[in-house]
Order: sequence, then C-alpha cells, then structure tokens
Amino acid sequence: MSESAADALQESLDAARSHGDWTGVVGLLGARWSELYQSHPQLLIDTITSLPADVMDANPRLRLAEEHLRRSSTRQRTTRAYSDILTDDPNAPPLDRLAALTGRLAVARTEGRLADAAAAADLAVATLRGVPVEVVPTFANALPELHYHWGLTYFLASRFDEALEQFARSHDWARSVDNLLVRTTAGGVSALIHALHGRDRDAQHWLDRLPETPDDAWWATDAPTAAHLADALLHIDRLDTDTAREILDGIDIRVAPSLDLWGPYFALRAFIVTERRDEAQVLLSEFDSFVAGLAPEYARVPVNAEYTRLVRYLLLQLLHQPERAARELGIDTLDARASIVVQTGAALHARRALRHEKAAAARRLITPLLQASSARPRVVIAALALAAETAGAAQRTDLLQRAVALATWNSVYSAFPPASVEVRRELADLLDEKGEPEIAARLRGVSETLSVAGTDALTRREAAVVASALAGLSNTEIAAKQHVSVNTVKSQLRGAFRKLEVSSRQELIELFQLGR
Repeated sequence: MSESAADALQESLDAARSHGDWTGVVGLLGARWSELYQSHPQLLIDTITSLPADVMDANPRLRLAEEHLRRSSTRQRTTRAYSDILTDDPNAPPLDRLAALTGRLAVARTEGRLADAAAAADLAVATLRGVPVEVVPTFANALPELHYHWGLTYFLASRFDEALEQFARSHDWARSVDNLLVRTTAGGVSALIHALHGRDRDAQHWLDRLPETPDDAWWATDAPTAAHLADALLHIDRLDTDTAREILDGIDIRVAPSLDLWGPYFALRAFIVTERRDEAQVLLSEFDSFVAGLAPEYARVPVNAEYTRLVRYLLLQLLHQPERAARELGIDTLDARASIVVQTGAALHARRALRHEKAAAARRLITPLLQASSARPRVVIAALALAAETAGAAQRTDLLQRAVALATWNSVYSAFPPASVEVRRELADLLDEKGEPEIAARLRGVSETLSVAGTDALTRREAAVVASALAGLSNTEIAAKQHVSVNTVKSQLRGAFRKLEVSSRQELIELFQLGR
C-alpha cells in the first residue's frame, strides 16, 4: 500500500471513528487487513487499540489480532500472554472461534506443548470444514494467516503432509487477497518441506511461484528464510556447496520467524562443513550455545529435536568421536515409517558402517530404508547407493542405475559423493549417459581421499587401512583384504599414524573414541 493510499484509509477510519461508526471501522479493518498488515502494521495496531471495550468484546478476535501484530511486527515477545485474552466460546461466530483456537495453539507452542498445539490445529481445521462454504470467503483476509499457523504447527510436529496442505491453502488465499508476506512464508516452507524429502522438482516449483519481495517491507529480511533454506538445499543436492554456503551465511536464524527453522538451518550448515576439525568444533560450540539459550517454544519442538541429534552426529563424526555420535543419533531400530529426519540420519550412519567394514550393521539400516515411501526420494536414493556397495557386480549395476534415474528426475545427487571411489566412478558414467555431464564432472572431482570421521589428510589406501584397523582386523587380515603384503600394510599404517599424530593402534582407537 502506498503512503497516499494509507493516508486515504487513515482519513476514512478517522471519519468513521468521529461519527461513532464502529461497525464501519471494523468493516474497513476486515476489508483492508492484508494491505495494512504487510505495509502499515502500526496503523492496524493503533486503530484496534482505539476501539471501545464493548466493540472489542463483540469482536474478540481483534484482541488476538492485536497481540499477533505486536509480536510479528516488532519480532519481540510482549508481557501479555495470549492466554490472558483468550475466550473459548464454542458458539462464537466462525471467525472468532477460529481465532480463539489459533490463539490456544499459540499459547501451547509458547509453552513448548507441541502435542496440545497440534490438537488445537486439528480442531481449528475441523471447525473450518464445518463452516458453510458460502460463509468462508467473508473472512478471506484472515485465512492466509490462520492456515499458515496451523501449517507451521504441523511442520514443527513433523506432520509434514498435513503441513503442506495447510501451507498450500494459506498460499492460495494469500494470492486471492494479494498478501505477499504470507505468499512468501507459506510458499517458502512448502518448498523447504519438499526439498527436505528430496522432491526438488516440487521445491523448485514453489520457489518459482514466490512473489518479488519489496526491499522496503518490514518483513523483507525474515519472511523469505524458508525459501532461502530450500534454495540452499537444492544447491547442495546439485553438489554446489559453495553457493549453498553463501545463501546460509546470509540468514539470521536468531530472529523470529526464522527462529522456527533453526533445526534445518544448522543441519544444512553441518552437512557442508569441511573436513577440518577446527571448523566442526566451532560450529558444534555455536550450536550447543544456541540450543542452550532457546525459549521452550523453540527448544521443545519434535522436528528440531530430531535435527539436533542429526547435527551433533555429523559434527561429532568429524571430531573423531564416532561412538558418542552414534549415541546422539540414537538409532537402535528403524522402520520404513520413521520420520524423514530419522531416516536421513540412518542413511548417514549406514554409510559410516560401510566405511568401517561393518556390512552387516549397514544392511540392518539399509533394508528398511529401501522400503521407504517413494515420496521420500532423498532416502530411497541414498538407500539404493548404499545397497550397491554390498551387492554383487550385476545387482550393483541395477541398483546404481535406479539410484541415478531417481536422482536425475528429482535433481538430488548429494548421496553420491560419500560413496566409494569405484562406485562414484560408475555413478559418474551413468550420469553422463543420463545427460548430466556437469554433475558427473563434480562427482569425479570429489577428492580421492576417502575420509573416515575426519581423516581428511590420509590417502585412500591409508584411510582404508585405518578403517580396517578400527574394525579390529589384524595386519595379516588387512593385507589379505587389500591384496597387498603385510609390510605394505605396516607402511601405510605408519604413514597414517604420522598424519594423525598417534604412535600405536591403541592411540588410534582412543583418538576416534575421544569424548566418549
């Protein structure tokens, strides 16, 4: 809304107030809500606070709206709680009832009670379904925000399918009333959910639908956060980590509403951290300090609790603490219905087991991952690539062909770089055949050094010997496995010991178990 349009609306509101036409004031607020919310939230707040008590009593949703506006536009928590202004009248008009349920949801989230918040969202969704279809458009200006908050609650509770439905409705209603802010937030989280599942084509579709963000909008910095996270993940999936890092560096996750997305944000940063232990140590310290300072509404969130385990797993692996990392991840059993975050962690843990010559342990994780829903290509692609590592030559080729076909369709290639050198070469050849020479070249450019929990300075042969030694194999057994002499194994171990600054197998084991 331009300044001249805002001035004209201010004059209309003032005229209605001067004549005591409070019905007219409330009507103007409802009709112009989306415009004012996006460009002049303070005008909305001032107008609502000027309403007489009896008008507020007749329109209780406005008390909730005022509090929401203060929290959103100032990005600060106020001393007044939603619970102080909530009414719970099941016979209230539909919009007031929906606002009250959404306020109840906000109270539960603020107190870290996500299960109660999700239950309130369920009730709100059911209530809206019971509203006559001809009545629903009469509060079209409120629906973008209502659907968005219901969707966000489902997202934080790891109920992603339901979240997507609400975000899609939020986006559609926002488009109908030209609410650019909610189109940006709802479309961005929709893109992020698709990207987290590996549906990058769908994620890109949502990103392409996002409106241009006005540079001078009060929400221009924070509202696109989810879209930026989705964009970063799409670059990671195309093996372009440099661009992903630039995108992530531009996000301030400590400011609401970005703060709701801190779990995926830190997970992406951990995923692209280099093999340098100092970088991993700094990020782990930053992460732990961040989590320790979170309010309950951000700390006690199921989806972010899952991401916390994933972030610590990734970083502790780089810090030579594999057993502590495994405890953080906490995957004892796994089934095909586990959450996408848990399954992503399981795929990473299976990769580690393969590196340490623990094929049986890897297979126990890979088997249920292969049975994951086809709506989770991120998991299925990783599982196919992992299964190929333990399969015979003929079956391996079939598994890799399927992995490449699925990866190419979804533009998700991030599961391929950690594979063994031989498998990476075969994957690159298959990608060339699929018409993806750029991705194939990036995959071939992955260092020949096979890292084992931070052993980035080792050659591929030294890393393989270290992995076997950590798995408990003797020098004679390693020599037979590698088809080399025992003296060659001893020489490679000495080289690895020198680079890792240890002098014996015992010190090597202690190094990798540091922090247990």
